[in-house]
Amino acid sequence: MLALCANYEGNVPEDPEAFDRYVETVHLPLVAKYPRLRALRYMKGAARDGVAPKYYLSFELFFDSLEDFQVAAKSEQRNRAVEDAMKIADRFEGEIHHVMYEVNDIPLGATSLEEAAR
Repeated sequence: MLALCANYEGNVPEDPEAFDRYVETVHLPLVAKYPRLRALRYMKGAARDGVAPKYYLSFELFFDSLEDFQVAAKSEQRNRAVEDAMKIADRFEGEIHHVMYEVNDIPLGATSLEEAAR
């Protein structure tokens, strides 16, 4: 499985509540329409010990394979979501990092990756 992550490092200087509402009600529904998308996760940064989070939010898009990701990457649904992402980026102050990961789920209690694979 693959995960494409978009990590928003920074903050929203003006009206973060409206920004969050837009992400949740407009942008994420567009992303959720990607073909072959297995799962979509949205995480909002939370303060820890009174310190604002380094990452305001993160999205995780999960695909069964690189081929599935490539289908989504070439789709009209992705084109619409990318256009919409520019609206988000204009209201965001900071950097947006995109990272692709190979995903390996580890059963709880496993003492090694080898044990988890059994």
